[in-house]
Amino acid sequence: MSTVGAIGALTLATVLAFGGAHPLTVDSPDDLPEPTQEMLDASVTRWNPEGSVTQWSLDGSVDELSKEVDEGPNTVVTLKSDILFDFNSAAVPDTAGVAIAEAVKDAPQGAAVTIGGHTDGVGDPASNLTLSQQRADAVAAVIRAERPDLQITATGYGDTQPVAENTTGGEDNPEGRAQNRRVEITYAKA
Repeated sequence: MSTVGAIGALTLATVLAFGGAHPLTVDSPDDLPEPTQEMLDASVTRWNPEGSVTQWSLDGSVDELSKEVDEGPNTVVTLKSDILFDFNSAAVPDTAGVAIAEAVKDAPQGAAVTIGGHTDGVGDPASNLTLSQQRADAVAAVIRAERPDLQITATGYGDTQPVAENTTGGEDNPEGRAQNRRVEITYAKA
């Protein structure tokens, strides 16, 4: 195909794309008609950035391992079991030891510390009681290794002390159950 033929084919494609009714006998670019404003407008794609850029916020996307609150004369540090332990396990990962030790860093020298293990209401109550005791004992062992000066008592409560509803309206409540799966460390403030 000659250069003139290629230009003619391109011109034909352009004319058809713009819906124009121009002569089909175009031999050179000089023979092309002057584009109309309508043709120019149709050939331009306008990009509106509004709504095309997604802003991402970290708020709420990171779940903290522990939460510390003052309850009267005591400090209560709540460790989330879902982050600390694998499902149905009481094994403390090596990486969690630092976070557990951090939970009692402000406990006064020689303080009495109680550790309470808690589960959600799913499963057998006896199994939940055993698992909660094992988890309380596991956290206690880490604290004893880091702070041998503390007087530690560890107790498993199973699902007997929920802080949220395990079900709502007869339906499962995953958020409530997650709040109930916890280990609480309590000690008197200095």
